[in-house]
Amino acid sequence: MRYAPSLARRQHMIAFLLVGCLSMLYAELFSGASRLWFFDPWSVLVTFPLYMVHVIFFFNLALLTARTSPVHLYFWGMLFALYESWITQVLWVGYTAGQPILRAVGGIALGEFLGLVLFWHPVMSFIVPLLVFEVLILSISADNAEEKVVPSHFPFLILTPRNKKVLVFLYILGSIFMTVSYQGNILLGLTVLGGTYGMIYGLYRKARMYQVTIHSLHVGKKGLAFMTVYMVLLYAAMFFGFGYQQGRIPGPMPIVTTILLYIVIAWLIFSSRPAEESVKVPPSLIAHRVSLRTYRTLVVFQLILICGLGIVYLVVPFFMEVAFSLLYVLICGGAIYLAFKAFRLRNSQNEEFLKRMYSEISASWRLD
Repeated sequence: MRYAPSLARRQHMIAFLLVGCLSMLYAELFSGASRLWFFDPWSVLVTFPLYMVHVIFFFNLALLTARTSPVHLYFWGMLFALYESWITQVLWVGYTAGQPILRAVGGIALGEFLGLVLFWHPVMSFIVPLLVFEVLILSISADNAEEKVVPSHFPFLILTPRNKKVLVFLYILGSIFMTVSYQGNILLGLTVLGGTYGMIYGLYRKARMYQVTIHSLHVGKKGLAFMTVYMVLLYAAMFFGFGYQQGRIPGPMPIVTTILLYIVIAWLIFSSRPAEESVKVPPSLIAHRVSLRTYRTLVVFQLILICGLGIVYLVVPFFMEVAFSLLYVLICGGAIYLAFKAFRLRNSQNEEFLKRMYSEISASWRLD
């Protein structure tokens, strides 16, 4: 479907801002890394565009190469995560710039690599924002769903018992991380979440007005070229202006290892078979998708959770800090499992695999 240039531009802008807000929510807020980001000039001018552009850039590469399945997106998200080397240098010097959580291997901090490259950025910064974006799009209208979302994503958009457990876990995880990072400041947590969810809802209403779909995130060659130049300049500015000036570049070894990681991850992507996105979504499953009502319930659940966990932190902060540490260990272990599973499934994202997933979900719901 073709739209007038002015309408298409509005669709793109709304889609870009919406997916950017979602990435900020799940990456920065859920980790507790950002606070009142919408009032902070650095966050608005640097951090928000960083996440927005990275999501759009790597999703467009996925579209361009037909590597669009969640398995492929996991690997694209690993490339996304490597900004933590050039821009923040966290993968080289650790979270505190003192020493890594675990030892460094080839100049790469192992604990940070497991948490950020194998889990947080692929899942929370990239895949989850795109899936939630699609949830919001389908809540506008589920007619012709295959034209509005990526078909291989649909098994993750259905409210199966497994997907429900994953959603609840991620919201509990993010709420605990926020509570500890904000030191139990309930007002801060409610304000930053309320403001961010408010922006997401406002953009959702605009998306509904302008009939935004997942394809509204697609850009042409000029758009990709612009984002490439932006990212190169940002990486260079932060590498030399922040990393080099602050003494956060621990020699050539981490740089060489990071470049090798780019090569290995790119090989995993391009040696895998393209995803087949021509499978029609069964109508019986569309009715059981994650709805806007479900998403609102998750939002309310998190706001209540932030209040409860904030009280717990104020009474027994040690308990919350232990929970934080145990959860980080858990996601590092889960990251290894995710990476192994993605490696195994990278060549099976075909029509037969997708139909089998639909069939299994239908059977579990007794829809057939």
